[in-house]
Amino acid sequence: MSADPPDLSGIEITCGDDVPEGTRFEDAMAALEECVDRLESGEVGLDEALRLFRRGAALQAWCEARLEAIRAQVEEMTSSSATGDGP
Repeated sequence: MSADPPDLSGIEITCGDDVPEGTRFEDAMAALEECVDRLESGEVGLDEALRLFRRGAALQAWCEARLEAIRAQVEEMTSSSATGDGP
């Protein structure tokens, strides 16, 4: 049985903050999409827009780093299997 994903909506993430440990990539992407949707709506004030922008930038950086880590793992596995060094 899987646990519910963490709710990131109430967490203020600024450029210097990390995404909470245990966050799934899909949850971070959903939170990023929510930031973008709210910014694009034009219905938030300036301070809230800045907070959302910072949060979105941190989420984007975390997602990009996670994708790069996965890409490196896949590359390592495929190069290992190509040379016969894999498990």
